[in-house]
Amino acid sequence: MDMKVILGTFFALLFVVGTTLSIFPAYGHASPITYNPTPNSILDSAQSLPDEVTIVFTERPEIKASSIKVLNSNNERIDTNDLTTLDSDKTIAVSLDKSKITPGIYTVNWAVLSKDDGHITKGSYVFTFEDKSITQNQNQQSNLDMNRSTIFTENYTSSDNVVLNFSITPFIVGQNNFTLGVNHENGTAVKNIRNIFLEFNNPEKNLGPLAETMEKIGDGIFSKSGSFISQEGNWQIKVTVQRIGQYDINHVFDVPIKN
Repeated sequence: MDMKVILGTFFALLFVVGTTLSIFPAYGHASPITYNPTPNSILDSAQSLPDEVTIVFTERPEIKASSIKVLNSNNERIDTNDLTTLDSDKTIAVSLDKSKITPGIYTVNWAVLSKDDGHITKGSYVFTFEDKSITQNQNQQSNLDMNRSTIFTENYTSSDNVVLNFSITPFIVGQNNFTLGVNHENGTAVKNIRNIFLEFNNPEKNLGPLAETMEKIGDGIFSKSGSFISQEGNWQIKVTVQRIGQYDINHVFDVPIKN
């Protein structure tokens, strides 16, 4: 067969295949785009509290199979369970019962079924409410917490001899600093790190996943601060170390914590 005919047939097939694929929309899972209140935000007055928690997604949630639950540190719902769709069919919201809101950490648990691809996605995030009118009592309680707190620290060695040293201070329910050291067994820092992610889950209380990206503060040293441990209980904190040119390192640290 003539080479020109062969090439012509080949490129014609490529065009047909490409055109056929392009007419079908490519859907991903429903993922949050924006939140109100925003993750890890600190609301310092009753006036700054919104009337409802609102989340905008990349795809349309099926309202009958979706949920937003707002929980206090005792795992009690403080929303009114009136999930609704707002202006956009990609936006859902639930009202807050402000009579139940006191200073503390709140967890927003969400789960949605996408109308577009039929998949279920879920996640969590936290925000904090601080009433400045009672900061003195808060500071006294904070001092008590600091006095009775300890430090969590645990090591893990990967199959290719990379040592993860994970620590949490002051190791209390609430604001903590999470630090990860990533070193070779000889003590030198691992330098080909692209990203490090933390994922918080509390299966007993159906909290999570709550995902965060750690920040580099030095060679082989990464840190993240926040109130991600929003309740007492047995937490599972998954650490994912993404390396350039090598496989990811994944490890779950079991972290029991009490008030």
